[in-house]
Amino acid sequence: MTNGEIVRLRREMQRRIRAVVAERRMARHATPTGPDDGDHGPETTESRTPQHING
Repeated sequence: MTNGEIVRLRREMQRRIRAVVAERRMARHATPTGPDDGDHGPETTESRTPQHING
């Protein structure tokens, strides 16, 4: 196998990997999520509603 063939195969594999990654990314963003589904990110003190403790 010549160096040219190795380079060509490597580039083809990289193209295929990028295509699969892009396809998975598009599929992940295309799936609808319900109101309680999915990751909403970490909560911060600003995003929490204050809870009062009776006692």
